[in-house]
Amino acid sequence: MTKARRLGVHTPVLYAVDHVSHTLTFEYIEGPSIKDIFLDFGMKGVVEEKMADIALQIGDTVGKLYDGGVVHGDLTTSNMLWRTDTNQLVLIDFGLSFVSTLPEDKAVDLYVLERALLSMHSSCGNVMDKILAAYRKSSKQWSATFNKLGQVRLRGRKRTMIG
Repeated sequence: MTKARRLGVHTPVLYAVDHVSHTLTFEYIEGPSIKDIFLDFGMKGVVEEKMADIALQIGDTVGKLYDGGVVHGDLTTSNMLWRTDTNQLVLIDFGLSFVSTLPEDKAVDLYVLERALLSMHSSCGNVMDKILAAYRKSSKQWSATFNKLGQVRLRGRKRTMIG
């Protein structure tokens, strides 16, 4: 999470680490999860301007992470919050994150997001296309990841055992 913050990704501030009680104290983010926003879109109709803003910020965030060598590991709308006062995407839950420059790892991360969007937010239309377009604009290394994403889609997220 600290590395993600250094890369310009919005994350909650870590205030305290208590080694005795094994607890972390983070900044409270005032606002709903992207999951809740998208579910609301499904019930009340998509607000196109807000959807476009969210997709742009997700794509930009992913670009910053991946270009910096960070893979989230659980990239779903449940792990993205919308800070109400600034209309800003905040990424949370880096418990499965890791450092990698492999396009395979980045593509699997994107595939997890794509599957989450298809299963939970099908009423949001082509939001993944908008996210990928924003990622492409923000990343210098998007091409190799896009190529791998096609392969990952064909086989599911199982890792290849070759090479």
